[in-house]
Amino acid sequence: MLLLVVLLSAAASAVVSAVTSPLDDLFGSGKGGFSDAAGEIPSGMFALYHQAAAGCPGLPWSVLAGIGKVESDHGRAAVQVSSAGALGPMQMLPAMFGAYALPVPPGGAVPASPWDPADAAFAAARILCRDGAARGRDVPGAVFAYNHDRGYVARVLELADVYAATPPPVADALVIAAARQAPSHAARMALDYAAAQIGQPYVWGGDGPDRTGEAGFDCSGLTQSAYQAAGIEIPRTATAQFSTGRKVERESLLPGDLVFYGTAGVFLHHVAMYVSDGYAIDAPRPGAHVRLDPVDAPDYAGAVREG
Repeated sequence: MLLLVVLLSAAASAVVSAVTSPLDDLFGSGKGGFSDAAGEIPSGMFALYHQAAAGCPGLPWSVLAGIGKVESDHGRAAVQVSSAGALGPMQMLPAMFGAYALPVPPGGAVPASPWDPADAAFAAARILCRDGAARGRDVPGAVFAYNHDRGYVARVLELADVYAATPPPVADALVIAAARQAPSHAARMALDYAAAQIGQPYVWGGDGPDRTGEAGFDCSGLTQSAYQAAGIEIPRTATAQFSTGRKVERESLLPGDLVFYGTAGVFLHHVAMYVSDGYAIDAPRPGAHVRLDPVDAPDYAGAVREG
């Protein structure tokens, strides 16, 4: 029995060594800690993983990112056709992709294509959802169904853990670069204020320590406080804030613009402040903190420019 335990332990160590060595190459040996994993994911793919995973509650975006890394280095691999005929950044067989390609997601190719990053990410999320990821029932099982290889599953899930534990791109560098592109002095001041709140906790109805002494912000409390600090008064709720300022198209967003989520003209449940490179500063939800998040989401409703 003791010999069996020793043999099993040695085998387990060999497997762990085999599946973690790609992480050593990616993020360092581990002796000095991991580097910025989020910066390792192209911003476009980072946003797509979040958007696609949002369609399957319980599927972590980081699992999609782990698959994207293993399969194609997030679409950067020079060759994206496997020996089995799997195609594109998420490496799907044409028949499997075709069964889960519709509806075509926002920004996807028409007709849908496994080579298109948006089409591929959304189809992969739907496949994982079907195979057990929905409501987090069996995410490892869903990954195994995606690729019947236990080493593959371990590698994807470990990458997912690293990605999930790493913050998005460093706010300071992003804000400094974005400030140069702000359309007005007020927008720049509002952006600076919002960036300074990163790390503050989400508080329902919170207007922040500067205005009311509260410990944090909710989404519209953050944006209202930011523009008040810039000398511009805007309403308190997201729906009311959308009625002020000048409407801005998605492709014309500039630093300091307010971006909204929900149904325009009916109810808007969330507002954030655009920074640049597809990111915004927001107070996302209870239990979270003010942070950078991707702008794109299925319920994106529009944007306004204040000042």
